[in-house]
Amino acid sequence: MKNAPNMPRLAAVRALSLLMQEGRSLTDALETALAPLDDPRERAFARALAYGVVRDWYRLSALASALLERPLRDKDADVQAALLVGLHQILDMRVPDHAAVDETVRLAARLKKPWARGLLNGVLRNFLRRREELLKRVARDPDVATGHPRWLRERLLRDWPADHTAIMAANLERPPMTLRVDASRLTREEYRRHLAEAGIGARPAPHTTHGLILAEPVDVPALPGFDRGWVSVQDAAAQQAAALLDPQPGERILDACAAPGGKTLHLLERQPALGELVAL
Repeated sequence: MKNAPNMPRLAAVRALSLLMQEGRSLTDALETALAPLDDPRERAFARALAYGVVRDWYRLSALASALLERPLRDKDADVQAALLVGLHQILDMRVPDHAAVDETVRLAARLKKPWARGLLNGVLRNFLRRREELLKRVARDPDVATGHPRWLRERLLRDWPADHTAIMAANLERPPMTLRVDASRLTREEYRRHLAEAGIGARPAPHTTHGLILAEPVDVPALPGFDRGWVSVQDAAAQQAAALLDPQPGERILDACAAPGGKTLHLLERQPALGELVAL
């Protein structure tokens, strides 16, 4: 069935609500919230909205607090999430202001909270009128200015005095989607050709032997051969673990921090003749 135009925004709001109300990870919340969406482009848009809000959480939350006359009730976390999604679209996505406002207001009916229509409309239009003033005001807050809470800023400054600013900036960047090709099944270049045939651009990940960085993130089921074990989603840094460990035949290895298991599988791919591999 063709999805309604607002479904990706609704999925992002539901994922953020699960994060706020139940403390679920965003990855887990998105798995639940994206289930009704069939179109990979809509799933990608919903995911971009949700991750974008979390990445800019301190600024968006500060703006929402400045715009609301009083905090929303805990049971209205979905309305709070809709407001954050609306602000994120206005500030950071190529969505016209009027469309961002209109589509956010329509979410109230989807959330079965018609009373929120006026609130979302008024708050977002107020932001459009006062954008520069409010952005300057919230930027005075160090949490907003750096995108990091005080405790983390202090820890980074203590441990990495020369690099803490660069580390915080890197933390706020949108990470690429990186794959690890199972070398026991095919080479990196062979898989890259499969990606090209599917219209997916990719380049080798530096400092890896089997990593590929996608030009744009895609829905995992859309990856050629994913269901056949050809490839896994794994950051380039995580791919270094197996190479550095360099497992040898007969060795016994304990992976004491295995969830979700990407490095464990990589160890087996690299050395199938291990004596024992225990993952916790």
